[in-house]
Amino acid sequence: MRRSIISFTNYRWIPWVIVGCFLVVIAVNGAFAYFALESDTGLVSEHPFELGNGYNRVLDMKAAEDALGWQGAATFSPTSGLSGSIVASLNDAAGTPLDGLLVKAEVVRPIEPLPPQDVTLLSIGQGKYSAPITLLRRGQWELRITAERGADSYEFVSRVVVR
Repeated sequence: MRRSIISFTNYRWIPWVIVGCFLVVIAVNGAFAYFALESDTGLVSEHPFELGNGYNRVLDMKAAEDALGWQGAATFSPTSGLSGSIVASLNDAAGTPLDGLLVKAEVVRPIEPLPPQDVTLLSIGQGKYSAPITLLRRGQWELRITAERGADSYEFVSRVVVR
């Protein structure tokens, strides 16, 4: 009977495989750490904690706005090319047109970081307010309308497409 002796000389590569696996894990973790530190944090504000603490004020303002029952709609009426006018119509809870408001519009491009355009809309009667504007590009725009009368305030957003 012949006894075979197991030689470990053929298995000297096993520790190197283990070391190689650890090096791969370290390299992948290093890449993840690098991309985590160099990528966008996703923060919208420089002071998110303070904004979070003030969110109850936002909810209170929204509740007061809902209690008013005002309703609004805004459109962009082109005259030539990118020039035209913003027309906003505002009604109370019963559908009666609201006159005598201070109405402002902030025109924002939601898909690229262009500076917003601020305009004040003037009353044209029957709860309608208008202002001329020339937009910077064709495409989607957000009309953020703010209407105020004394302490009462109402905000809404309309998205328009300029062709």
